[in-house]
Amino acid sequence: MNLGFVYDLHCLLKQSDFSYVYNGDFSQALTDRILSFAEAAVDSHAESTKVKKKLYFVMVESLQNVARHSEIAPTDRLNPSSFFIIQSIKQDYYLTSANSIDKKEISPLRDKLDHVNSLDKDALKSYSNEILTQGTFSEKGGAGLGLVEMARKSGNKLAFDFSDINDAISYFYFQLKISSDNPAANPTDNNLVASKKMHQLMISNSLNLIYSGDFTQEIVKGILSMTEASIQEERDHLLRNKIFNVVVELLQNVFQHADDPESGKEGKTGMFLIGERSDCYVLSAANLLLNTKAPALEQYILSINGMTMETLEEKHLAALHAETPASGLNGVGFVDMRIKSNSQIDFRITKVDDAYSFFTVQVNISK
Repeated sequence: MNLGFVYDLHCLLKQSDFSYVYNGDFSQALTDRILSFAEAAVDSHAESTKVKKKLYFVMVESLQNVARHSEIAPTDRLNPSSFFIIQSIKQDYYLTSANSIDKKEISPLRDKLDHVNSLDKDALKSYSNEILTQGTFSEKGGAGLGLVEMARKSGNKLAFDFSDINDAISYFYFQLKISSDNPAANPTDNNLVASKKMHQLMISNSLNLIYSGDFTQEIVKGILSMTEASIQEERDHLLRNKIFNVVVELLQNVFQHADDPESGKEGKTGMFLIGERSDCYVLSAANLLLNTKAPALEQYILSINGMTMETLEEKHLAALHAETPASGLNGVGFVDMRIKSNSQIDFRITKVDDAYSFFTVQVNISK
């Protein structure tokens, strides 16, 4: 992953209070953790209980839709990833999902969505009762009931689109907007075009997870839980431990050492990304850094990169036996990353303004 791409992504996501994006396979265990983490992110931003309840409902429905309806093509499937993103933009929330469907399903699905969008509030309620009364359910769930209920809960039209994967399969993009209690804050009707671009960015850069927003204790716990779930099928136990330990160090670095122009809030603003290539996992974190700290940090990481593994082990051992725990540039976070990954620490410091720079650190862990 190009380190400049992380800064470009940061600039792209600056309009949102937080963005949480997952791209990959949706097992039930992973879906549960995606939902749990999304709830934690929402809890730290949404003030209205009413808005939270709406969000929880549509998140569950959206994720269940992805888990139930993704088609697995038998051969020659291009980019077989499902996708989920939740963003908070000016106090409104946009939930977008994408899953693969057989192209034969597009026409009836489009008709169903258009019909739901044509109904007003009272008509939606009547249609919901009609579906329940008829009791016609497919093998994969309700006969459109989920779509109707999401439209009712959100109070907004359903945004959707289709994008070809191959001759037989398409992506089905579906977005819901949950409006805040302040109508004046509503920026746009939907954010679907931007979400589709984000999905393509995830695919082209082999990314599985992006979180951009405030790093609190709960958010850090949620990211660790997500990481654990996404790598639990990795057969190499030692590799799993390496990945998890490096993620811990990266998150602690953001949580403890990021500088933030907004003082007094609980968390620090930052980013975290997980990518997977055929030969390695790519773990990245980024945060704002005071310009006055940049030269010392750069020299410190360069010195860590220049050490032999024997010297690194000695430095780590000395820190563990020190009477006073080391912190800051005297800590062992970057040393641990070098030891656990057995590779150089890639980093980039990009000046943002007269006060702050954007610090990106990346570690590759070979498979």
